[in-house]
Amino acid sequence: MHQLIEEALRFAAVRHDGQFRKGTNIPYLTHPVAVSMLLVEDRQPLPVVAAGLLHDLLEDTLTTPEEIEERFGSEVRRLVEAVSEPGKHLSWEERKRMTVQHVQTMQYDEVALLAADKLHNLRSIRLDVESAGRQVWDRFRRPLRDQSWYYHELLQAFRPFRQTTTLIESFETELNLLFYGVADERFEKLGKLFDVIQHGFHEEDWLQETTTLCQTAYELHEAMREGYRHGTDVNQPELDGLSAQLKEAGL
Repeated sequence: MHQLIEEALRFAAVRHDGQFRKGTNIPYLTHPVAVSMLLVEDRQPLPVVAAGLLHDLLEDTLTTPEEIEERFGSEVRRLVEAVSEPGKHLSWEERKRMTVQHVQTMQYDEVALLAADKLHNLRSIRLDVESAGRQVWDRFRRPLRDQSWYYHELLQAFRPFRQTTTLIESFETELNLLFYGVADERFEKLGKLFDVIQHGFHEEDWLQETTTLCQTAYELHEAMREGYRHGTDVNQPELDGLSAQLKEAGL
């Protein structure tokens, strides 16, 4: 292990001692370690990997920017400061909006660090939801709807940087698994129905006869995505009605 990384790991272990992941008994240190591993996989340079280990110190401990610079250098300080949210005195919504807006002005390595952080958060939530159910969202200050808004806004902010790091593609994959996952049987069912209609596009006569049906399916498909994204229910009779229409059309 490189000396810089070992020192950063030791420092993070001391400063995060006694802290745990939200709503669990999992030591908080597991998060920065996982973030640093994602950065290694993304072939980021050592200062970025070190910043991955230290990225939450300014927000969650009494560590100062000057202390980070003295121990790890100005580059690591820049990275950690870049991904640290503004003061706790601001509301959750204000802090999240500022984070999203800040992405536009970030350097490539700062975006990679932020993406690794949020990617691991999404992955952790998904695994918890798969094992414990949707009550996992009760751990957070804001409900599923607000969390979904935040992560989707981040994805949009990340898109211009897709060619600079593989982590953004992984972030999008985790977002889709969490908010549109096949664990929701209704969404899986609608996806299959929509696939059936898409196959019909190969037959011109069939398409002309079922234009309204195709439009209905598309609108319902989009409504389902939005509904699951915001944690609201989709009209089940509409879904059943579409299924019946498909059967009548011979599909």
